[in-house]
Amino acid sequence: MAISWISAFRAIPWSDVLSATPSIVQGAEKLWHSVKRKQGAPDATEVPAGEAARLQQLEAQVAELHREALATSALIKSLAEQNDQLVHAVEVLRLRTRLLFGAAILMLVGLIVLAGWVLTR
Repeated sequence: MAISWISAFRAIPWSDVLSATPSIVQGAEKLWHSVKRKQGAPDATEVPAGEAARLQQLEAQVAELHREALATSALIKSLAEQNDQLVHAVEVLRLRTRLLFGAAILMLVGLIVLAGWVLTR
């Protein structure tokens, strides 16, 4: 099971993900601000008494949908920010892994050189 996760992470084009992250965050912020700015202000027009109850019900539904849209856009914004933080953390881990791999190679070469020097004495 762990091997499939490792191969899946290797298959991810991290440079594309890193380059796309700022645009995802900006898009989420634009969505958040556009939904937040929209206010459903119904026109105050004359309606028959039977239609008034229906109009109030529709206005309540519109208000509920607006609240849901605000909550959804806030969630999308939050997820985009978390994705940005996750991508940066993964990039740091990739860099650290490469550094550790390089250090391990240097230590292995040093060990081989030391072993060769000890054997020739």
